Amino acid sequence: MLVKFKLVVVIVSSLVLSACELTATRPDSGATDTYYRIAWQAYQQGDLHVAEGYLHQVTAAEPNHAHSWCLLGHIGFRLNRYDAAHQAYDKCLQIHPQQPMIWHNLAALKLRQATELLITGLPYVSVEANGKYPHFSDNYHLLMSELKRLHGLSGELHEGIVDAY
Repeated sequence: MLVKFKLVVVIVSSLVLSACELTATRPDSGATDTYYRIAWQAYQQGDLHVAEGYLHQVTAAEPNHAHSWCLLGHIGFRLNRYDAAHQAYDKCLQIHPQQPMIWHNLAALKLRQATELLITGLPYVSVEANGKYPHFSDNYHLLMSELKRLHGLSGELHEGIVDAY
């Protein structure tokens, strides 16, 4: 009898704790503004992981919170998590497409990915260009030069969001 009672207490306790954990990860809409402000402050102080955690709570409660998606894109970009940044920027633009800075950041993200891809493949250029493709090496280096030039023009991440709601 005592064993059954302890088992019931353990089950009920775990259910209550699970429910508390669930509500703790999904703030009500009133708390989302507070969570966003905390995330923004953490982001400005360079604590990207804390900011990311709060932003995920905001987007769980309010899936169309454009500011949070944009900031998640910036965090992914800065942490070199390009797929996550791309998804967050896409979501931000689905909600509010009139944001030239976010379009810029998405293009800068693609430039960074292209540059890293070319750098990764650079050691293999001379191997493949051994007579089969005489202009391949020149074209590869030209593409690298153009990407370097573009990075010089757009090396800054724009973190604004247009408030044209």
